[in-house]
Amino acid sequence: MLGKLLKYDLKANFKFLAIFYTLALVFAVITRILFAINNSLFLTILAYIFNGATIAMIANILINNLMRAWVHFKGNLYGDEGYLMHTLPVPRKCLYTSKFLMGLITLIVSTLIIAATMAIAWLTPESFEMLKSFLAPMAEILDSTAIEIVLLMIFVVFLEVFVMLISGYTGIILGFKKLSNRTGWAILFGFISYIAIQLVILAGMFILAGVNPEIGEPLLSSEQLVPDISVLRPVYILSIVLYFILIAISYVLSVKWFKKIDLD
Repeated sequence: MLGKLLKYDLKANFKFLAIFYTLALVFAVITRILFAINNSLFLTILAYIFNGATIAMIANILINNLMRAWVHFKGNLYGDEGYLMHTLPVPRKCLYTSKFLMGLITLIVSTLIIAATMAIAWLTPESFEMLKSFLAPMAEILDSTAIEIVLLMIFVVFLEVFVMLISGYTGIILGFKKLSNRTGWAILFGFISYIAIQLVILAGMFILAGVNPEIGEPLLSSEQLVPDISVLRPVYILSIVLYFILIAISYVLSVKWFKKIDLD
């Protein structure tokens, strides 16, 4: 039954997101073609217009991925659809899990589409070599490669956005336990949930800095305006571990709080 619920949720969200995916890829292709031709002032201006449109579509994919997931969560579980959804012969845990997995899958697809859009629009042998040269000093210090550093950064940003998404879910669940102004409470609780997760991660950084002087000195020293980038590896690793732990805790608590439902 979870598979059927997930299929329904994915279909409902991808139907909306597909518009932005298509526009982003089309604008990226046009941008690439126009910059490749670039033999007149008119085409140059047009190229920059579509370049701006491509950037706008990338931002829209991320924003609408979050907004659509939250709107679907609220409408499907707490709106008119909720009267049907909560009569289905499935545990309420499955209803939340479906939305959780839907958010995860749509965000993965959105990340891949954004990466493809950026590659189509801007990736050339010259820009790739420029990126490698820019990251080469960091890669050497971290005993890594430029590609690995880029992928690690993307993964951390991905986890950050996913935390935003599930914080919104938590906010909706807690907000709709109130008797009035539920949307306002949902926004407030979602914001508090997100800030709480960030504070835990920040506390983890301070603890790491406290127990390991080699990391703490470059991170906390007031004499170093730019910390030694050699500390980035343990910092990134700790961040990823904490993100996974906090996402798991958020899932367990949200499932627990989701057991009592009061529909609009």
